Amino acid sequence: MGLPDIDIIFKQKAVTAIKRSQRGVACVIVRDNTPGAAGYETYKFEKDIPANKYGADVLKALKRCFLVAVNKIIVLHIPEIVVEEVEGETVATGVDFSEALNLLNGLNYHYVCTTDPDGQQELANFVISKNRSSKGRKYVAVTYNAAVADSKYIVNVKNAWVHVNGDDANTDMEMYLPRLASILANLPMNRSCTYFELEDLEGIDMSFVDSEHSMDSWIDDGWLCLIKDDDEVMIGRGVNSLTTVTSTETEDMKKIIIVESMNLMEEDIYSTFKKEYVGRYKNSYDNQSLFISAVNTYFRELANEEILDPDYENEAMVNVEKQRNAWLGIGKTEAEEWKEDKVKRMTFRSNVFLAGDIKILDAIEDLHFEINME
Repeated sequence: MGLPDIDIIFKQKAVTAIKRSQRGVACVIVRDNTPGAAGYETYKFEKDIPANKYGADVLKALKRCFLVAVNKIIVLHIPEIVVEEVEGETVATGVDFSEALNLLNGLNYHYVCTTDPDGQQELANFVISKNRSSKGRKYVAVTYNAAVADSKYIVNVKNAWVHVNGDDANTDMEMYLPRLASILANLPMNRSCTYFELEDLEGIDMSFVDSEHSMDSWIDDGWLCLIKDDDEVMIGRGVNSLTTVTSTETEDMKKIIIVESMNLMEEDIYSTFKKEYVGRYKNSYDNQSLFISAVNTYFRELANEEILDPDYENEAMVNVEKQRNAWLGIGKTEAEEWKEDKVKRMTFRSNVFLAGDIKILDAIEDLHFEINME
């Protein structure tokens, strides 16, 4: 009877894609000297955050997450390391940052950051490593000044501090990262974060911009920069830290909105395949074709939502080259001469080799307007 349920599921996922992209989950790792063991709490509303659970600066940082409408935030708390002299010996109490990463490994989220100045690079390394093995879901870290990034999954902020409206002193960027992570986790996919106005700010660090390094050059080098334009503070171009372009990590993957769309589709297709398809159907070409048809329905709906380009032929198909190579790999040398249609029909064991050709729509960010005057 085919796979009607999968068609319906994919249609539902596609038509709710933008709505779901507004309901992402931000995880914030905080370190302060309030008592308690390492652990995490989930908050849906600002009023849910206990006033006595975190230090004053951390509490402010967490409350800023709710300046946008959020699904929820996960706060992972680790006690500050304190070094004391006890009976002539140096004793350290608290929790190493690696313990936070162990806890983080068991959580589901979309964006993650930490207010710990010493944890920025460790968090970046962790997320890059986790995404190498993670199937069906990708994670993005928002860091400040991580020395080694170069990844589409790391958003690396350059400004050292911000000045929040009404505050007497500047706020270190680490304490403002929760606000940025919350924005990125809950921004609808029909717009980018480029020029997103940060109404809570009145000033930002611009000391990194000089005669040798312009704002444009920092952005080109993979830095997310906050800018001030017409007395408004806003996010500059919405880029991640990817700078090394390859055949598989292309120029357009430097954009946060492109990677977010990729992550959404990967999660939708993987989860639907796993829940509704694996083990339920024999691996015949007909059943593969039904699944491919369902995915193509999903692509068409995403095009209707302008996540994919409606003027492009977005489609999934059997990966003929991989399927042919699978047969050649077990010594089936005649597979070299098979016509394309036969390769498609010669399914290989339990494997479903698929490929896709799609075009993700970017946001309007650049204007090139030439006017000729006579």
